[in-house]
Amino acid sequence: MHALARIAAVGSLACLCGCASAHTVSLLHSAGAPITMTPSEAIPLEVVTRATGVTDPLYVKGTDVSYADVETTIGTAISSAAVPWAETHRDKTPEGWQLLVEVIESAATYTDGRLGVTLGVRLTLRTRTDHRYLAQSQASCRNAALVAPDHGAEVLFGCMARMGRDVASWLAMVDKPPVGMK
Repeated sequence: MHALARIAAVGSLACLCGCASAHTVSLLHSAGAPITMTPSEAIPLEVVTRATGVTDPLYVKGTDVSYADVETTIGTAISSAAVPWAETHRDKTPEGWQLLVEVIESAATYTDGRLGVTLGVRLTLRTRTDHRYLAQSQASCRNAALVAPDHGAEVLFGCMARMGRDVASWLAMVDKPPVGMK
């Protein structure tokens, strides 16, 4: 009978722990008031990133390693590649552009000493002030190397740099009419 009482007590304790109230984090107390920075007119291109249906951090399948800040680093790679286009075309759209970069695919695997990554984005180019639609595309990349997963940042960055160059090439074609059209 004593053992049954102990089991009942453990069961009751487990129920109480499972029924405990959730911990609420006050955003204002933990991080302060949110301040929205608006892009300066001196900067012709605003890049906005979103992770859509992907996890961040990106877990490497087959390991206990994950990569954080994937969305942010993709945004940086694309921004740095797109700046020359925006500077060159500043006179065509004085209010500037907004490039929405949605991360729609991210995968990483580690098999037989080889780290492989796949990343994909959907791109939407709009005017900055009235958000008038201009163009849409997708870009993706794959990269792999014989490297330990905890030293794989260069593999991801190589993939992102390739994606950035592809986005810059797409932007260069946005203002050109299709072949045979004027």
